[in-house]
Amino acid sequence: MSAQKRIQKTLQTIRILRHKTYKKAGVIQHRKNLDLALRSFLIFLVSTIILLLSWSIFKTPTEPATSSSLIEINTALEEVHPELDTNAPVISPDSAASLTLLEQQAARGEIQLKTLSLEPKETLYELLTTAKISAQEALEIADALDVLINTKTLKPGEKFYLFLDKENTFLGLSFNQRNTDTIGVLKEKDGTLTPFSAEGRVETITERISGTIERTFAGSAKKAGVPDSLIAQITGALDGEIDFNSDIKPGQTFEIIFEKKITASGLELGDKELLYIGLEVGKHGIHRYAWTDGSKVTAFYNARGISAPQTLYKRPLKARARLSSAFGKRRHPILLYEVFHKGVDLAAPMNTPIFAAGDGVIVQLGRKGSYGKYIKIRHAGGYQTAYAHMNGYRGDLKVGSVVKRGETIGYVGSTGRSTGPHLHFEVIKNNKVVHPFGTNVIQQKRLTGFELEQFQSFAEQLHPDYAKHLAGPLPPIPSPKPAGIQKSSQKK
Repeated sequence: MSAQKRIQKTLQTIRILRHKTYKKAGVIQHRKNLDLALRSFLIFLVSTIILLLSWSIFKTPTEPATSSSLIEINTALEEVHPELDTNAPVISPDSAASLTLLEQQAARGEIQLKTLSLEPKETLYELLTTAKISAQEALEIADALDVLINTKTLKPGEKFYLFLDKENTFLGLSFNQRNTDTIGVLKEKDGTLTPFSAEGRVETITERISGTIERTFAGSAKKAGVPDSLIAQITGALDGEIDFNSDIKPGQTFEIIFEKKITASGLELGDKELLYIGLEVGKHGIHRYAWTDGSKVTAFYNARGISAPQTLYKRPLKARARLSSAFGKRRHPILLYEVFHKGVDLAAPMNTPIFAAGDGVIVQLGRKGSYGKYIKIRHAGGYQTAYAHMNGYRGDLKVGSVVKRGETIGYVGSTGRSTGPHLHFEVIKNNKVVHPFGTNVIQQKRLTGFELEQFQSFAEQLHPDYAKHLAGPLPPIPSPKPAGIQKSSQKK
C-alpha cells in the first residue's frame, strides 16, 4: 500500500471513530461545531508541543528532551485511540457484514435497490428527496457521508445505490469512489446512521457475447445470453438503419460487447452499458460503437465516427392508439371555436406507457397550463418533441435527464384541458411545429478533430478487428496533418 493510500485510510478511520464517539455521547447533532472545536484544540496542542520542543532544545542542546509534560501528553494521546494504527480497517467488520447482507438481499429480490444519478447543479440532499426519502433523513444521510467526502464536490453523473425495504424505509446508501473503493452510509439497528468505507469491492467487467441467428435476432440473442434490456437497446439503436424482419436471415452472426459492475458479494450495480453492436448484414456488416458526446447524449457510430440518421417515432405509445384529433385547424372540443392544433391527439387507455420519440435531453417537466402534466425533450438536429395531458412521469426523471429512443418517460392521462385519456404529441423543428406524422429525420452526425481521435482510440482498444471495420464504400477519415506539414506544403 502506498504512503498516500495509507494516510488516506488512516484519516478515514479517524473520522469514522470520531463520528461513532459523538453518536455514543449523544451529541451527533453538534458534529460540525465539535469538529471545529477539536480542530482548533489540535492546532493549539501541536503548536504547544512545537514550542516546548524548541524551548527544550535551546535550553539543553546536548541533552534529549525528556519533559514529563510531553510524556504525559503522548501517553494521553495513545489512550484516546489505543487501537488506531495504519493497518486498521477503514470499515468495521459489522459495517462490512451489513453492506454485504444488503447486497445479497437485493440480489435475491428481498429488498429494493435503486440507482440514482446526480444531475447538473443537484445536491445529494435533493437527489435523496427526489427518491422519496424524507427531508430530515436525507439531511442526516448527506451529513453522515460528508464525514468521509466533501459532498459539495460531487460531479454530475455520479451514481448512488439506495437500499430500501419493501415499505421504502431507508436501509443504506453506497457510492463507488474511483470505481473500486466503496463509501456510504448504513442504518444501524437503533436507527442511527453510520458512514463506512471499504476498498476493492466493485469491479467493472467487460463481456462479449456472440452467436448465430436461427430465426429472429431477439430470440437468438436471448438464447445466447444477451440481457433483454440490451436487446431492446440494440433494436432501438439500429431501427431505421436495418429492418429486423426482412434484413435478418438465419445463419448470420452477431456480436455484442457490454460492461457491468459487480460487487464483492456478486451484486450487479446499475444498468449494463452497451459498448458495441456487430451484425453480419450487407456486404461489410454492421459495426457500431457507443460514444457519449459533449452534450452527454450517447449514440452509436461506425468505425469512421459517423452516426446513422434517426427517425423520430410517429406514435410514441406502447399500445395501439387511435388518432382522435389530427394536426392543423380544428374545432376545439371544449372551447368550441376553431384553433390550430399544433400536434396530434392519440387516444389510448389510462396509464399506457409513453416513450421518447428519439434520443435526447429533457428540457421541461411539470404542469404547463392547459397541457396538464407535460414533458419536452431536446433532440439533435434542431428537433424537440412534446408530450402533454400525462397522468404521471417515470419516477427518476427530471430536467436534464438523458433519455433514449423508445425509453418510457411517462403514462397516458387526462390532465389539463382534456375530454378523456389521450396523448397530445408535438414535433418542433427549429422552433416551428411540424406534422408529427411527417418524415422527421435527425441527420447523421460526424465526429471531427480531437473528439474523433478520442473515439477511434476507444474503438481500437475495445475491438481487435477495429481496423477491418474501417473498410466500406467510403475511405477512412484521415488524421489531421501536423501544422508544420501543412505550412510546408502551402509554400511549395
